[in-house]
Amino acid sequence: MPEVLEIEEIKVERREKQDSKIASWLVEIPPIIIEELDLEEGSRIALTINNGEIKGDILPPMSVETKKEVRRILDKYRETFEEMKRLGD
Repeated sequence: MPEVLEIEEIKVERREKQDSKIASWLVEIPPIIIEELDLEEGSRIALTINNGEIKGDILPPMSVETKKEVRRILDKYRETFEEMKRLGD
């Protein structure tokens, strides 16, 4: 019998409804599922809701090079990203 994956409840800020009906988020895959599906450790699932349907894609973990480049960009534009967050993206 399949196990039930419990997802931690989080508080979400309500925003005014936008025209787009697309929403996406990343979900970490529990180690037992990674092992069962023979996935690389650190893989995640990208869930997308579009017009009432949910689509999931398994994403492999980021490479070391990608992580370094992301960190470089975050550091370089930190003030810009902080201002965007302050303004509500």
